[in-house]
Amino acid sequence: FIYTCGGTLKGLNGTIESPGFPYGYPNGANCTWVIVAEERNRIQITFQSFALEEEYDYLSLYDGHPHPTNFRT
Repeated sequence: FIYTCGGTLKGLNGTIESPGFPYGYPNGANCTWVIVAEERNRIQITFQSFALEEEYDYLSLYDGHPHPTNFRT
């Protein structure tokens, strides 16, 4: 079973949380978030709390294309 979650964030700021945060999330969770900004604006992503289960979880960031470009870390 795949649990889907996510949404679209617009505006000056927002918060992304996994289902059930700060507690555990469902097995098979597949969350896709789209962050929308006006042209020429930048998006800053800051993690307050972040953990991945090794070999099962991953985080992917894209700039609207399948291959990440123009990222500063």
